[in-house]
Amino acid sequence: MQAYACISLYLWICLGALQLYGNAVLRDQQLPLLPLGTAAIKALILGKFILVIQAVKIVEQVKPSVLVYRILWKSLGTLLLLLLCTLAEDIVIGLWHGQALADTLNELVHRSWAKRLASSFVMWLVLIPMIAFEELDAELGRGNLLRMLLGRPRNEQQGTE
Repeated sequence: MQAYACISLYLWICLGALQLYGNAVLRDQQLPLLPLGTAAIKALILGKFILVIQAVKIVEQVKPSVLVYRILWKSLGTLLLLLLCTLAEDIVIGLWHGQALADTLNELVHRSWAKRLASSFVMWLVLIPMIAFEELDAELGRGNLLRMLLGRPRNEQQGTE
């Protein structure tokens, strides 16, 4: 539950900042603003998807030995799986609202590819720091990175420097 809360909070901050920017652009064009709660809901959904992806360990099947390659691979793999999960979510939402499967798929196919590519790239940029933190923490020993960042003293067993 703590991992879900941390992931969702991080995503909410990132998505919320992007939504605030989007609303500023819309306001300048005198277009209707997006509700800010959308970022929180999307963060909760994506957070759950990320936990499922981590639990299934599909991305971990390939584990490059160089840390930066591992971070890039894991973030890209997670992004691709998130895109599949989001696609499935869009299909379920369409069916929930009474749309035929063919209509939902047709709507998904005709969405702007440029917008889809741009949002995917932004999501990848959001995933990289999160996964880098996880990988660095694993490399240093679970909990050590957070202790280093927050200035907490090491355990007595590890000794002092």
